[in-house]
Amino acid sequence: MRLTTAVAGAAICAGLAAGLAPGARAPLAPSLDGVALAASSDDRAITRAFRDVLNRDPSDWELRRYRSLMEDNGWREADIRRDLRERTDYQRYSTSGRGMQPERIVRRAYQDILGRDPDAEGLRTYRSRIIDEGWTEADVRNALRNSDEYAAGSASTFRTSSADRIIRRAYQDVLGREPDAQGLATYRRNIIERGWDEHDVREALRRSPERRVTGGRPADSGISGGIVRGASISDAQATDMVRRAYQSILGRDPDPDGLSSYKAKVLREGWTEADVAKALRNSPEYRSKH
Repeated sequence: MRLTTAVAGAAICAGLAAGLAPGARAPLAPSLDGVALAASSDDRAITRAFRDVLNRDPSDWELRRYRSLMEDNGWREADIRRDLRERTDYQRYSTSGRGMQPERIVRRAYQDILGRDPDAEGLRTYRSRIIDEGWTEADVRNALRNSDEYAAGSASTFRTSSADRIIRRAYQDVLGREPDAQGLATYRRNIIERGWDEHDVREALRRSPERRVTGGRPADSGISGGIVRGASISDAQATDMVRRAYQSILGRDPDPDGLSSYKAKVLREGWTEADVAKALRNSPEYRSKH
């Protein structure tokens, strides 16, 4: 593994913890006995890309992510710059943009990182920073990871809970199901140890054999081999699909009317479990809870 410098990442995190705005540049690592503790060539390339594209230094979390991409996937500085320009979570707010919703960004960040909805002051503060100061979704998430509330909790518990929330939503949205134990453990490790985020998890799931087998639509889980659109489905299988969707999305078994209605859509209209789950996420019951 290439040489990396933890001091540089620590200095960046310290800058964020001290309240530096995302656009501000954190101090470089100090010298020791006249020998500068300079970052590795990878870290320097990552930092240059962040400064040129986003006008700020990378957080320790972002350094880990891009280091792993350079070491494992052979990424170069140009790849990092392209990634920073293309990712939606690094885009800045614009009244002429593509419908960025600051309040939604803040709520999702709070729910993913701290496991709760934002208080009125937090929502107002981060919304203002997105609109008035050019913060991105990534800036909000980095700030929450460096907040007193995050530091006050058990770091291991917070990281694990945050990772699991991100993974579960990605699985539900991309594959239409809850993650299996192996998938949960694998992606949790990638998030905690390699700096992955929801973008990376979603991209990996979109490239998975389970997603490809249905021609780009989520495959339904829980029955051996998965149930795909157009497959011959029994009444019992349809019942199981509806029940799993209800338990996954609403946390309860379906009522008789709901079971009958959605089972008919599965059997007669070719709905998949992912279609049922999507409909439930758009239901008044789900919206009232979230």
